[in-house]
Amino acid sequence: MKRFFLYGLFLFCVSLVRGQSSFIYSVNSEGKIIAIPTPRVNWSLKIPELSYKSYTPSSAAKIDMKWQEFVPEMSLSLDERPANMQILSGAYRPFFHAYAPMLRRTSPMAFDFSEFSITPLTENLSFLVHGYQYAWPGAGGKTAINPMMVWEKGKWTVLGGGFAGKFYTPFNPHPELMGGVNIQATYDATNWLTFKTWGQYTYYGKEKNNPHMMMNPMFNQTGVGGAMEFKLFDNAGFGVGVNYEYNHIRRKMEPQYLIYPVIKSGNIKIGVW
Repeated sequence: MKRFFLYGLFLFCVSLVRGQSSFIYSVNSEGKIIAIPTPRVNWSLKIPELSYKSYTPSSAAKIDMKWQEFVPEMSLSLDERPANMQILSGAYRPFFHAYAPMLRRTSPMAFDFSEFSITPLTENLSFLVHGYQYAWPGAGGKTAINPMMVWEKGKWTVLGGGFAGKFYTPFNPHPELMGGVNIQATYDATNWLTFKTWGQYTYYGKEKNNPHMMMNPMFNQTGVGGAMEFKLFDNAGFGVGVNYEYNHIRRKMEPQYLIYPVIKSGNIKIGVW
């Protein structure tokens, strides 16, 4: 029994030596054991480093290729204005050019504007500012600002404020100051009838007898009047009324009878003031 155990232990040790050995063992025809060395192979596994710097989604590859081919065409032509007032668009350049009024073929009305700003103060009260500039070739022009308060409640609408600015005519090529106050009240009696009244005082100083200023209906005048507006359709109607305008030469109020269309688009109503 002891001999059998020793023999088994010897075989186990031989198998371990063979498993760890670098030789291949074989037995020839004469029974001799031959050990043949095995070639050594150096295995090297090279793993590339992870990097996402060059990663591009397949959906954006075509767009990136197009951007590489894109060459912007931009021509910069600078004028004498400061750097913070330079613009690149040629479409807006005439409006910011330092000598735009002197350019040939420039319309005198190219710089006209009419801007509104409304600031609600309470549920029924708002502050409105209207800035505008109008030019009439051969007849003059004006630039003014008109702040006013607007009160609305139920069927009533009342607005009033002042205005100030400059104006010019062929009689006064150098702009003169003008200013004044105005007020207007509107009452919607029914869904088809509206009553309107207004009043305005304008100060022109030494140019109060200027005939060009008096004959141009677009200039502010001193007057008072009223009208009735009738609704014919949802967005259209007409108004009739009378306006008494002060004539500085005759020094009296003269009536002007009015009939005018009324057009409404959304919250904007176009008529007579």
